[in-house]
Amino acid sequence: MKLLFDATAMALADYHRGGAYRYGFELLRHLPDALPEGWRVQPFVGRIHPRHAARTRRLLADLGDPAVVRGRVPQRLLRRVELPAEWNAGRHDLFHGPFDLVPPTRRAARVVTIHDLAFLRAPEGLPAEWIAERRATVPPSARRAHRVITVSEFSRRDLIELLDLDPEKVVAIHHGIGAEFRPTEDRGADLARLAERYGIRPGFVLYLGTLQPNKNVEGLCAAYQLLRERGFPGQLVLAGAEGWLFDEMWERIVGRGHDAGVLRTGFVDDEDIPRLYRAADAFALVSFLEGFGIPVIEAMACGTPVVAADACSLPEVAGDAALLADPDDPSSIADALERAVGPERERLVAAGLRRAAEFTWPRSAARHVEVYRHALEEARG
Repeated sequence: MKLLFDATAMALADYHRGGAYRYGFELLRHLPDALPEGWRVQPFVGRIHPRHAARTRRLLADLGDPAVVRGRVPQRLLRRVELPAEWNAGRHDLFHGPFDLVPPTRRAARVVTIHDLAFLRAPEGLPAEWIAERRATVPPSARRAHRVITVSEFSRRDLIELLDLDPEKVVAIHHGIGAEFRPTEDRGADLARLAERYGIRPGFVLYLGTLQPNKNVEGLCAAYQLLRERGFPGQLVLAGAEGWLFDEMWERIVGRGHDAGVLRTGFVDDEDIPRLYRAADAFALVSFLEGFGIPVIEAMACGTPVVAADACSLPEVAGDAALLADPDDPSSIADALERAVGPERERLVAAGLRRAAEFTWPRSAARHVEVYRHALEEARG
């Protein structure tokens, strides 16, 4: 049984290595151990521009250099003509599109993972061209798939309601977290590394993710200024790459004076991400929309108190182990941060460690294999 896992987006040089990338990478690492005997999964990489070659080599090396299936048809042609996946990838039994899109097939089963419907539910702060492209491609992918995977019950309800999908074919499977996310063994060493490399001082609030408007970076910066007025001495560290509409967003933040005390690190090496979580006084993710919000459980696993938006999937993911705040109200976010770094820190650390232990990639991979079985059965029928 040959399963293809579309890693094309992960190989693109300009694809952010955020939560969706982590999902694809960890599944490719853990699926082989979860598959029945006689089944094999191979990454598929479409025919892309040579400038992406270095990123492709690095991705495959990080995965242990698995055998990869290369696309035969240029991506620019595939965007104009919907060819069956067999024409592009050869014979296979199932094609999994893990990033919102799945091509038509002649006989192979089709599975797609749709992480969220931001382009329909919360298009504000997203590029118009990207929204138009998603509106044209995601709904047909969902309709042609034998099974649709999503990453939370929140997103599952959205898919069923907004795309009018059969509830029986939409499955919510939570992400996991890697073993590298654990409490610190040497806080001093972590802080020394972060100070040397990024200029981070002890006692900071952390945001980790792409810097773009739908992540509510503006609201977090406004809340941080309120926290400073109340006497919090530390930095707000914004760790991650610049995303859509960053320049306009940052201009607004600077214009309000809300950049005071804020440190932007830019892209952070994978090896430093656990250090950032472990060294932070608190972690904040107050996005307007998240399909899952994997940094929430990663921070919890590192023993860091979490403040999350009382919106979208985040209450589902956080459970009772985070403080929830109104993403539209900076004072609500500031109140939660003040409690997280102060009187509720000990409780939040203990609750977060318990909550994070419920999310594992082997468990997630096993659930994916169940979905593959159902998709194969339906395709044969």
